[in-house]
Amino acid sequence: MEAQIQQAVEIASGYSNDNSLKQQALEFIQQFKSSTDGWKHCLTILNSATVGSDAISLNLKFFIFQVFDERVPTLSDDEKIVLKDAVYSYLKYIITKGTIEPVFLRNAVAKTLGLLFVHCTLTCYPTIIKDLLGMASQADGNFNALATDYYVKTLVIIHQEIGDQMIIKDKNDIQRSSLLKDHIRDNEMIDMVRSWRQALGHFSSPETVDSSNDIETKALFREIVIGILTAIGFYSSWIEINLILDQEFLSLFYRCLTSDDSKIQIEATNTFINILHKKMPPAKKLELITFLHLGSFLNQMQLDVKNVKFEFAQALARLCRELGIECVQVLEKSSHEELKYDQFRNTCVSKILEIMPLIFKFLENEYDDLSLEVFPFIGAYLLFLERNLVNEDLDFSALDNDQILTSLLNKIILKMRYDDSDDGDDEESIELFNDVRSKLASFQDSIVVINDTLSLDVMIESINTFLFHHLDRGDNKISNWRDIELGLYQLNYYSEMLRNNKMNLPKTMINSSRPYFVFNEMLCKIVDNSTTILVSHPLIQLLFFELIMKHYTFFTNSNIQVEGVNKNETLLKVLKIFVSNFGVFSENPKVKFRTWYLFYRFIKLTRPQVDDYVIIELVKSVTTLLDFDFSITANKNNSDLHDVDLTLVEESGSFENQMYLFEAIGILVTLTNDENKGTIVLQGVLQPLFSNLEKCINAIDNINLELLLQAHHSLLLIGTLVKGVEGIRANQLTDKFVGILEQISQVVLITLERFDDYNVVREACSFCLVRLLSLLSKLDTEHSSMLQDISSKYFTITMNGFEKRKMPEVSNFLNFVSQIFHFCGKSEPVYGLLASLLAPLVHKVVAFINQSTENIGDDITKRDVLELQRSFISFLTSVSSDNMDSIWIVNDTNKHALIAVINLMLSYSCSYLENDISLVKAALTELIALNNSLGTGQVWHKNDTFKNDNNVFEKADEILVGNSFLVCIELTFKIRDKHVLKDAQFRNGVLLEVTRLMRTISFAGNYVPDANTLRRENAKTKGANEQTNGNDSVSIQNASTCQQMANILISQVGFTPSDAEEFVHRLSQATDRNFTKYMLSLIN
Repeated sequence: MEAQIQQAVEIASGYSNDNSLKQQALEFIQQFKSSTDGWKHCLTILNSATVGSDAISLNLKFFIFQVFDERVPTLSDDEKIVLKDAVYSYLKYIITKGTIEPVFLRNAVAKTLGLLFVHCTLTCYPTIIKDLLGMASQADGNFNALATDYYVKTLVIIHQEIGDQMIIKDKNDIQRSSLLKDHIRDNEMIDMVRSWRQALGHFSSPETVDSSNDIETKALFREIVIGILTAIGFYSSWIEINLILDQEFLSLFYRCLTSDDSKIQIEATNTFINILHKKMPPAKKLELITFLHLGSFLNQMQLDVKNVKFEFAQALARLCRELGIECVQVLEKSSHEELKYDQFRNTCVSKILEIMPLIFKFLENEYDDLSLEVFPFIGAYLLFLERNLVNEDLDFSALDNDQILTSLLNKIILKMRYDDSDDGDDEESIELFNDVRSKLASFQDSIVVINDTLSLDVMIESINTFLFHHLDRGDNKISNWRDIELGLYQLNYYSEMLRNNKMNLPKTMINSSRPYFVFNEMLCKIVDNSTTILVSHPLIQLLFFELIMKHYTFFTNSNIQVEGVNKNETLLKVLKIFVSNFGVFSENPKVKFRTWYLFYRFIKLTRPQVDDYVIIELVKSVTTLLDFDFSITANKNNSDLHDVDLTLVEESGSFENQMYLFEAIGILVTLTNDENKGTIVLQGVLQPLFSNLEKCINAIDNINLELLLQAHHSLLLIGTLVKGVEGIRANQLTDKFVGILEQISQVVLITLERFDDYNVVREACSFCLVRLLSLLSKLDTEHSSMLQDISSKYFTITMNGFEKRKMPEVSNFLNFVSQIFHFCGKSEPVYGLLASLLAPLVHKVVAFINQSTENIGDDITKRDVLELQRSFISFLTSVSSDNMDSIWIVNDTNKHALIAVINLMLSYSCSYLENDISLVKAALTELIALNNSLGTGQVWHKNDTFKNDNNVFEKADEILVGNSFLVCIELTFKIRDKHVLKDAQFRNGVLLEVTRLMRTISFAGNYVPDANTLRRENAKTKGANEQTNGNDSVSIQNASTCQQMANILISQVGFTPSDAEEFVHRLSQATDRNFTKYMLSLIN
């Protein structure tokens, strides 16, 4: 078996190419580890290596101790003693031979010894630590190095098993650990501490280190020193701390801290940190800090951080950080009475001030990783000062004096500067640096809160230094881009400070305050000296334009003035910077495209009032960027060009970003004072796009994806240009301008007609026509026929190809028609057009919805169907909200469409278990609208321009009113699932709409009082309830519809005549919510 084990271990830990054999070996090893007698075979193998001549490999030894570790917790006491004796024998054999085995193997032996201590000390063998110390100690008072190493390593393992708070343990383990700690404190601690002192003094002394030239031995000495320091740091958290707080120990710690070995130095800092973390009352903690004298000692070391190993420098930074944090926590946790004691408070403050030079040294280090180590202390220090701003009872002025805060803020600002080795062109490094900056900015925020006047002075001085120092001394030499970038960053911070009012200025005084004036003054100074300040670097370019955009109101608010600055000239300079190589013509794609967007935003928000020639020059400059150039780099669509998903197409070029420029040009056109010049500009931009579309139409027989995208992009750019022109003034709507709109519409409609089979072109045409509508609706009656012609052509094309449309397209078309109703429905020609469209549109949409509902196969389709249903109801509701319900009864065809709509709304309302609640509510809302306007069979609203008393909906009582009330009954008294009545969404959505529908029916042909009206009327006498509306009708119920409702309640629900009368009467008295509660009480 032993030979088999050895062979399996070697195969498993080797580099065999036979994976099958390796897998078999691993399976065998796992089975062996879990077996109850496997550890005994391991004992046999281990004994053969100590008493016999059999040599075993390091891998096998390591495996043996792994097996021991796994079995120790389950062994009986007798078995544990057997195992302990075997390990002791092996250890004594190794020590006697003086064999320094690899670290991983020594650690494995220590782990087994540590576990034996945990599982034997309280039951069967309490002297393991004494035994190991005995092996390490020699008669002459010195130490056996190898035995001491095993002893120290075992102590570290013991702490990890019983004292490490980071390891989650069960209740039994916690109880056992507590007992073991007590055992060590009572029986082992004095000897352990003495051994640490003696061994640390021995192995860290120069004499011991120099006593051997053997590299392996020197490495062993180092490991012993590091192990002792680690053990002291670990055990300090739960032993009597005074045992290690004496001058001899402290001298040894300092010796290690100043060692020539950086690893020992690092471990010494960790030991100090662990000691500092010892939990104790604030007064005792201050005594500890005072005894350690760390601040003064570290200052006396006069370390040049740049000339020590980086890892040690980090460790020192951590030590300074933790020392500072502990001092701050002493102040935080001390009672008010303790802090009033001057000596106590001043001592603690002095300890903080003692380490400030060190904190500053690490903060200003060129390596961010080193600076980051002291950030937690800076944060704790500033937070303490913030919390004690209004503490007039205690004097902390030494901590927040101007000198410290000025030095700290200056160093924080300097730390925000890009390093000289960083070119600022790597996205990953920029992101990392921005993380550091954001932390530094939070410190700056705190200093602003602590002393805003000082902060303002420091910031202004730094901005002047980084941005304007070369101007002040007449130096034309170009500054380092890093200085300019930092200056702009600080100016941006300054602006955010003002915007968020961190200085707590009265809100009405911010814009007229001195800080705000200084900011505007500096911003203008940058613009005025842009050629010498603004270095072409992406970070500077983006910062500058973002800053301009944040403060665009400087150019629009006449109340903001800067002495000696002509704002119009500054505006012209900003526009010039925008259309320069620094801005929209930048060679850096990120800067270029971002600036295109910011240029558009700036034009849109400021609408610069400049001379026409300036606008013409701006447009001419930008026009050179409008070259239509793209290519398809990837396409994941199938070969069907009729249904293309643009999200699956990847392309090169700048099309999406160019849209911002087109909209900006559109806005600029509206700013011209000479209408002819604006028209010429518009024609010049449109002509290349028209030519593109003409080429696409001519090449339609050879259709491909690139041709479709060319048509799509051209149309979107036209629509975006028109969108920019939407803000045009009425006096600019000249015949020439209207002619251009007509030309655009013709081009779009011809393209739509030719490309109607292709969804991407249809969608683009729809976008254009929607944008055109907002302009066409502004035209006077002289040009109203143009809108009618365009709409008619668009309607015809869409209705002829309705079956080709996808659900989102149908929704968009319904929204478009709704806009026609809203903007142009009062025009008689347009009204006639809509009247002829309504019935065919309703029938096609209803059929389309029914077909789509039958074909629902996934959640996306289900969502699209629901969205289409909502859009359709929204379209229907818009007819009523625009007071055009007369269109439903203008002819028999439309009346049939109205019936279809009513039936569909009734169906949606009744299907509350199958449909989305929002759809049910929307359907009820439409029924309310129809009953309100057509409940009497005639149009009631006088605002309906085309109402005609000769037009009557003959079946209103039966189809509309009667069925609407029956639906109300179905949703209340005859509801299929009464559990839904407990659902808040159903009650607040559906039942409230049901109440409103009932009330509307009861007031058919009259004004329906709202909740406020009902409250007022209820406060009056019973007879004083007259309330007139715009129709001069009295707010009284309709006797006919009320009787109809009462009859249904009696026949369908079983109400008595008096109950039915009371129910209907309450509709005229109670508010919606009160009536709903009343109705629920009847149902229940």
